[in-house]
Amino acid sequence: MDQETPVKIHVRSVIQEGSEAETIEFRTTGFYYMKKDKIYLTYHEEHEAGKVKTIVKASENEVLVMRSGAIEMKQRFRPESRTTTHYKLPFGKLELGVDTKDISVNHQAAEGKISIEYDMIVNDDQKHLHKMSISYRGGHDS
Repeated sequence: MDQETPVKIHVRSVIQEGSEAETIEFRTTGFYYMKKDKIYLTYHEEHEAGKVKTIVKASENEVLVMRSGAIEMKQRFRPESRTTTHYKLPFGKLELGVDTKDISVNHQAAEGKISIEYDMIVNDDQKHLHKMSISYRGGHDS
C-alpha cells in the first residue's frame, strides 16, 4: 500500500425522478492512497442512522463503494452493466438494482474526481437517475 494522504472530500449526488431533482451534498475529510493502480478513498459520514465508514475503490472501468457501520452495503458500478446491491439498514434490508451508464475517473497525485451516472431500480419498476461525483484534494493548502 502506498502512503495514505489526508484529503478533503466533496460528495455530491443529484437524484432525478421525472421532472423532480434532489441534490445531496456534503464535505468531509478522509484519506487517499493508490494500491495496484487503483484509487482508494476512505472517509466517515454521519447519517440519520448513525456513523458510516465509506471506502471507495476506483479504476478506469469500475468503481466499488463499500459502507459499514449504521449502513452496510457494497455497490459496484461497471459501465453498461447491471449490478445488485444489498442495502442493510437498522430497520431492515433492501435490494436495489443499479444500471451504470457511465463512470469517469480523473486523478493526479492526491487530487481528482470520480463521477458516476446510473439508474437505481427499486422493486424492478421504480427507476431513479443518479449523478454522483466525489472530488478530493490533499496537501496543506486545500
